[in-house]
Amino acid sequence: MGRTERIFKLANLLRDRKRLRFDEMLVRMEVSPATLKRDLKYLREQLGTPVEYDAFERTYQVAESPQRPRQEMPGLWFSEADLSSLLLAQRLLSEIDPSEGLAPRLKDMLQRVQALMSYSDGSWELADRIRFSMPGKRAVDPAAFDKVTTALVQRKRLRLVYSAQSHQAETVKHISPQRLVHHRTWYLDCWCHELQELRRIALDSAAELSVLDEAAVEIPLAEVERLMDGGYGAFPGEPNHWAVLVFSAEAAQVAAKEQWHPMQRVHHLDDGRLQLMLPYDKPQDLVMDILRYGAQVEVVGNAALRLAVETAARAICALYA
Repeated sequence: MGRTERIFKLANLLRDRKRLRFDEMLVRMEVSPATLKRDLKYLREQLGTPVEYDAFERTYQVAESPQRPRQEMPGLWFSEADLSSLLLAQRLLSEIDPSEGLAPRLKDMLQRVQALMSYSDGSWELADRIRFSMPGKRAVDPAAFDKVTTALVQRKRLRLVYSAQSHQAETVKHISPQRLVHHRTWYLDCWCHELQELRRIALDSAAELSVLDEAAVEIPLAEVERLMDGGYGAFPGEPNHWAVLVFSAEAAQVAAKEQWHPMQRVHHLDDGRLQLMLPYDKPQDLVMDILRYGAQVEVVGNAALRLAVETAARAICALYA
């Protein structure tokens, strides 16, 4: 029995039997007295389990004290692989949420998880051997992110000063946050009280945020998804246009594995090329992703999108002429 399984077995034993003598635990756990003492100490000091010893009855029990409220998930067991996956999830979350605004207690909790893991097989250091690369990631001020998550959880309105990337003017907005969206940076889908419509704002362009006392206007998430998720990339909107992209046979294998849009349609052509159909509203992000494939992809049928890609490509060529 590994250390992780042994610790959970001991915790469940104490919870199920209420009161246990030391010799009873030795028989049930099938360990040495020294190991059982270490495990009991570990439950108390590392995992925060309120294990108490009754000197009069010479028994151990998990205390139920209103002064020490604890939440437990009975019957939930983890293998070493499960715990490794939790650590990897925390590492990934730290890449997109360096301020720990989404889950401020997650790091502390997972330090306990890491302590649970067996040091003998080296699995505890797996997260340190994996690197996430996110080029183009734009940083968001931790204090601003904290206020956004607070308002989102408490369902409160926000006041902020917003500087749109398309112009330098600053505007004061009062918004009701609906959901966070991550696409290279963090965006907030919100109800704008000045415009009386759903908007998506980039959090790296927001400043002077304050959480207001007024309750947020609630928009059903199904409605938010319908109005915002039909666009492409960071640009929200309904699926007003469809793009048809044809990838060369050389690029088809890689392109077939990519998800450009949740509503995309993929068709393998007889000559080895790949046809990809996907919706969009505004073309800016889509043009950038098409240019990523260079001459290995062609826009078919959509004259406006073809012109947008051609214009961008000509501008690039002019820089190197």
